[in-house]
Amino acid sequence: MTILLLMFIPIILALLIKFKILGYIIYLLPYILRVFSRVKQSNPNPRQNIDISGIEEAYEILGLTMDASDEEIDRAYKELIRKNHPDMGGSEYIAKKINAAREYIIKSKETRGR
Repeated sequence: MTILLLMFIPIILALLIKFKILGYIIYLLPYILRVFSRVKQSNPNPRQNIDISGIEEAYEILGLTMDASDEEIDRAYKELIRKNHPDMGGSEYIAKKINAAREYIIKSKETRGR
């Protein structure tokens, strides 16, 4: 099988060169590789569960107690997001959880304040 394949490779290359197809393939190779690498990098599960189950979990994610002030919440959020931001080598999932926890706390404080 491999011997047959090795025999056909020079014939295929000769035909590609004769009909000037090899030049086009080499010219388009970077674009073709880029398309294939995007296909491999695509996330098979783009919707990860980042829901927060409750106010306790939100405070736990930020590392705070339930009686934390707004300033403490902002400080903890900024520190955690700085350490875990995807652009700085952190996990996208963790950054989304941190964002979701902060939003959950803010929304729950707004609804309690009314």
